Amino acid sequence: MASPVQATLDAPTREALQEAYYEVEVASYCGLVSEAVAAGFQRQVQRILGATVVPQETLDSIRGKAWQAAHWEWQNRGLGGFRGWCRTEGRAAEERFLAEP
Repeated sequence: MASPVQATLDAPTREALQEAYYEVEVASYCGLVSEAVAAGFQRQVQRILGATVVPQETLDSIRGKAWQAAHWEWQNRGLGGFRGWCRTEGRAAEERFLAEP
């Protein structure tokens, strides 16, 4: 078994991680993060990273950018406008995490 390797993330991996973090933030804003959704999110992150060990500050930076994007989207929806966002993007994120093998 190969040992984990600490490496800088390539652009596709960074983008996939940022998308996963964004989607979990959207699901969170929409009140859709159950234990099963959180577990699916963790499986997705593990699948994306594989055996790569990423410094915590890198993960924190990616998550921060994803949170900012989700927060901006939420604010951009206006009073009550986030409901449609939750029905579409929020539910889609929830379903993807629940389907994560």
